[in-house]
Amino acid sequence: MNAIRMGRPPALNREAIAHAVIEVGFTNLTVAAVRDRLGVGQTTLYRYAADRDELVRIGLSHLLEHATWPSRDGAWRDVLSQHALVLWHLWEAHPGAATEAARGVLPLAMMRLTDDLCAILLRHGFTPEGAVLACDVVFDMVTDNRRGLEHHNNAEPSADAGAGHFHDQQRGYPNQAKSNAGHPATEEERQAIHAAIKQAVTAEPLDWFTGKLRVALDGIEHALAPRPASP
Repeated sequence: MNAIRMGRPPALNREAIAHAVIEVGFTNLTVAAVRDRLGVGQTTLYRYAADRDELVRIGLSHLLEHATWPSRDGAWRDVLSQHALVLWHLWEAHPGAATEAARGVLPLAMMRLTDDLCAILLRHGFTPEGAVLACDVVFDMVTDNRRGLEHHNNAEPSADAGAGHFHDQQRGYPNQAKSNAGHPATEEERQAIHAAIKQAVTAEPLDWFTGKLRVALDGIEHALAPRPASP
């Protein structure tokens, strides 16, 4: 006869739940999957997380709190750029995380990170409104870029679906309305544009993102950063 194992169930805390969420993965995340991973009952898990959104917050909070963030010393552009790249790679390493963040299911750790970076911008002479707008632009771009890549990868499109698709629509889509613009694109211009689109579609995702990031930072510098004092 097998002996019955007695004793307390495994200790449960937010750290253990966070590890379970990350092991299950954000794309496959359900309350039942986390509960099974932890080996606990629904009532026990409910004390810490009442629903799936709270599990997402616990998991994202763990990722943000344990990420290796860069220094916050130096030029504001470098600080924002380096933090954006760390977040991009963090979302890349955990598929589904960007999609959850884009839904607005954000933990307190994300708000604290935003506060700290906005404070850096304030110390560089930004207004509070300008600092918040700059951080929002950069972090939204990181999350939207990674979410778009996740959806693109899940759809498994053909390698040349980008420019060719646009080109076919322009030339032969049966229900396409004629342009009312006075100066529509010429065929030569369309070919150049679609070649650039195809290049963007097939480029390394990080290379394309860093190009967008440079444009965003240039815009922030022009529109929001304090002007140098006149000599």
